[in-house]
Amino acid sequence: MRFEQFKQGHLRVFVSRQELSVHDVRPETLAVGKGQALLRNLLEEAESNYGFQAVGTLEFFVTFFPNDGMLVDVRREGTVPEETFEEFDQVEIRMTVDIVHHVLYQLDNFEDVIQASHGLRRHMDQTETGGTLYLFEGTYYLYFQEQMKQSVERTVTTILSEYGQPSPKSPLVMAEYGQTIMAEQAVSTLATTFSQ
Repeated sequence: MRFEQFKQGHLRVFVSRQELSVHDVRPETLAVGKGQALLRNLLEEAESNYGFQAVGTLEFFVTFFPNDGMLVDVRREGTVPEETFEEFDQVEIRMTVDIVHHVLYQLDNFEDVIQASHGLRRHMDQTETGGTLYLFEGTYYLYFQEQMKQSVERTVTTILSEYGQPSPKSPLVMAEYGQTIMAEQAVSTLATTFSQ
């Protein structure tokens, strides 16, 4: 698990596909049995390593990426009471689960986009759009709107994982508020323009 704490009462955790496999957790089993055990471990680790207190009402926003893992966004409502009595405190958990079938990766700089494009180029004939490139809030995003064959998607996400990370942001936000740098065939265009 990779933890990122944004501020008090809010953290994000990325759980890899391998970790989900080890714990035998799938979207449909997240709220029961092994899924609950994984979330409990996540909260215990967040408390011991980051001081995140699991009290009151916790909102879990879970985004599953079939070929990568899942992103868990945890927000605590309200403030932590000055005195907590662990044996009496109850935690209310609300959970929203989303399964993302498109591919949207965040890449921190343009050099990473170029390098990823060189790795992806030979696989673009197996995609419909060849990739869309957005710039949003100073970060680059490569987006494939279509649902690809599983083997192609696995290859594409493996290559993209070397240069960036899956993004839970909505592509609609990119299209509405971001800058569209290349609407289609972004990978081939970049690989050709910036030859190695």
